[in-house]
Amino acid sequence: MEKFRVRKFNRTLSVMNGTGVLLVDLDDRYSYGVHFARSAQGNNQFNAYPMKLAAKPFCEFVNVYYREYQHLFLKYTNLPFVPPEGLCPFPKGTYWAKDAHFDSSVIPVVVPEGLWRATTDLVDTVTGELVARGSMYVRLSKELM
Repeated sequence: MEKFRVRKFNRTLSVMNGTGVLLVDLDDRYSYGVHFARSAQGNNQFNAYPMKLAAKPFCEFVNVYYREYQHLFLKYTNLPFVPPEGLCPFPKGTYWAKDAHFDSSVIPVVVPEGLWRATTDLVDTVTGELVARGSMYVRLSKELM
């Protein structure tokens, strides 16, 4: 990641802008997963939450999870499109996001409000080394519009 920034887009929406560089093609030598933690009171005391995207070989992760949700990212980024036959390896390159935001309709209604942390881990399965870890923090509130 080179530089990502979150800014206010309007009164109710924050967006992400920035650029990141992927230095190597990612294939099944790597595993990738996402786990979530929640701070109910928003005081940074996070408790692990049972909801997660279990670590899988990278190509399987991309061809299952990413492909299912890529419609949320493609109009705001230059991330590659994953066709029905799949994509492997995930190509190295410079990727950007412009005014990227999440459509709240994809969040299940049973997910409680609070401060959430999503942590991603990229692991080299040959050496067992944690190659990259990223975290994103989101405040989820349920307000009637």
